[in-house]
Amino acid sequence: MKSILIPIDFSKTSHKALKVGATIAKRINAKINLIHMAGLEEGLNDKNNSFEQAIYYSKVIGQKFEELIKEPYLEGIIVEPLLKKHLDFKEISDLALEMKAVLIVMGSNGSKGLTEIIKGSNTEKVVRHSETPVLVVKDNEINFAPERILFVSDFNVETVKAYHRMIEVATMLNARIEFLYVNLPGDQFKSTGEMDEILLEFFRKVKHPDVVNAIKTVNRYADYSVEQGAMNFASLAAADIIAIPTHGRTGISHLLKGSISEDIANHAVMPVLTVKM
Repeated sequence: MKSILIPIDFSKTSHKALKVGATIAKRINAKINLIHMAGLEEGLNDKNNSFEQAIYYSKVIGQKFEELIKEPYLEGIIVEPLLKKHLDFKEISDLALEMKAVLIVMGSNGSKGLTEIIKGSNTEKVVRHSETPVLVVKDNEINFAPERILFVSDFNVETVKAYHRMIEVATMLNARIEFLYVNLPGDQFKSTGEMDEILLEFFRKVKHPDVVNAIKTVNRYADYSVEQGAMNFASLAAADIIAIPTHGRTGISHLLKGSISEDIANHAVMPVLTVKM
């Protein structure tokens, strides 16, 4: 049976992620693995917190799980809750692989300013490390019934693997994929002929059955950054999901170069699907 992994902190945003996950679970006949990362080990090491307090917290979380799985929108879905006694959002990627999850669904409020530069959001950490596709949803009143997924890429050959994973998710969601190439100013600007050459090599690499027509279907949009281009075009085209490959940069490389996928996952209003290259 397919599995969807959903980290939950019982906030309004994570409840939204659970509702979206439930919609997908019903559509693909999957179970939901709920995970709450409590930080209990840190609490036990704090001399101001007793063992009894940690046990009490575990019971409280258990009660919240019991109440949550009674939500009407979860009726008919197998839900398996899991309480992890430490905080490490990098571990979610390993858990997803262990559970053979087809998707991670996660709510995000985003992060801004200095916090974004230095610390980032928990969602960013999952996006950065996850080998499993991650669907990031925001706390807005959308009716999640995706029909159009906008695949944003530079169509470099290193994104071929991500493309195939995106196709799998689109098929799973019964949605069609549309393509977007964001043409940037300056040294990164590409003429129509140069873009066509890139797209020709890409669609040949992915073994597309109709390379010529595939190239014609790629939308080309000029903007000052991939992030702004992706969000502006997605809004104009009324796309349901922005899909983007991620490098999964870490450490100093991430601080210096950042990550387009993480920025879009943080700032876009609509759901964002990320797949590591």
